[in-house]
Amino acid sequence: MHLFDAPHRAFFLAGLAQALLALALWSLWLAGAFAGAYSLPLLPVSAIALHGFFMVYGIFPFFIFGFLMTTYPRWMQTEALSRTAYRGPVMLRVAGLAMTYLGLALGRAELAWGPVVMALADAWLAQNLFRVYHRARSEARRGIMLFNVTIVAEILGLLLYGLGFYKASTPMILLAVHVGLFLFLAPTLLGVAYRMIPFFCAQVLVSYQRPIQSPNAPLGFLGGMAAHFALILWHAPLALAVVDGALAAAAWHYLWLWFRRDVVREGLLLLLFIGFSWLGWAYVLYAVQDLNQAFGLFVLGRAPLHALGLGFALSLVIAMVTRVTRGHSGRTLQSDHVSWIALTGVQIATILRVAAAFPSVDRLATINLSAVAAPVVVLTFIPWAFRYSYMLLTPRLDGRPG
Repeated sequence: MHLFDAPHRAFFLAGLAQALLALALWSLWLAGAFAGAYSLPLLPVSAIALHGFFMVYGIFPFFIFGFLMTTYPRWMQTEALSRTAYRGPVMLRVAGLAMTYLGLALGRAELAWGPVVMALADAWLAQNLFRVYHRARSEARRGIMLFNVTIVAEILGLLLYGLGFYKASTPMILLAVHVGLFLFLAPTLLGVAYRMIPFFCAQVLVSYQRPIQSPNAPLGFLGGMAAHFALILWHAPLALAVVDGALAAAAWHYLWLWFRRDVVREGLLLLLFIGFSWLGWAYVLYAVQDLNQAFGLFVLGRAPLHALGLGFALSLVIAMVTRVTRGHSGRTLQSDHVSWIALTGVQIATILRVAAAFPSVDRLATINLSAVAAPVVVLTFIPWAFRYSYMLLTPRLDGRPG
């Protein structure tokens, strides 16, 4: 068993298992809710509240922490983390997630303990990552503060979710979802992309000139996303439209800055660019929704949310996990068929979920587009998840440690 030979192994494996489980359960729920295939069980809290939790806090942190536990020492030029720094926290996090699933059968009070235990696990991880940060030289820390801030936000979001589950408070659960999306998930993945994409381009593209960019620029994105979060709470749609329009423009600017035509010949790079492109689309959709809300119209439903959480976040995770797992298993740094199948499934599902928010499109469809989107992801995700799980569980091909 090589599960703890490197930090990313256990975290990525847990993330893959949780992604398949959460998306499969959501697909089954949608089949009962929309197709009437069977009667739905009674749950301690709403299915939508659970779906938000299992996606934002159940899936993505495993991949993000696995990545950061690997890259923090590399970015800051310190020694790699020992097994004790990540073995206990990942096991505790999995236990907390299992408690949440068990709480679905036991009741609301038991359900609330799951996010609390997960928050304790993530605080343990954060402590170990912050130690790496404090050991590093000041010049090596540049641009890292973003991740320290978003990790703290994720822990606070988990505690909010636990309290929301306990009190069955919809406003508190919604607040926790917004914290997870706009103060943790989106800015963290933006920060990862900001570092990864130009770096990988320079590695594989001939004569690629890395653009001069400030390492602290992602903090500006975090500020914009924090403003988005605050303006949602203050119900200021016109100001929100300005902020979201600016975030969309900034995302498109960096996509244009990094892109070169020969990117399309490098599969791993193209995976990253496709995922990152959804960030701009998500905030365009948010800006359109904001402008309509300013005039008393609610349009697009959860289309912007799914463009962000599904199109941007899940696509980037597929690209990131593919790159890291292949590189740290001694394999060639190139995409494979299962990676493209998984990414294509996410693109189709995102388009279906966004299209479902347009009444004219939804009326023309002969099937419920929202109900179809989740199974598409599951079916296309399975080959990729199984192949990369095998890589995570077996020794490196080159015989090196890790």
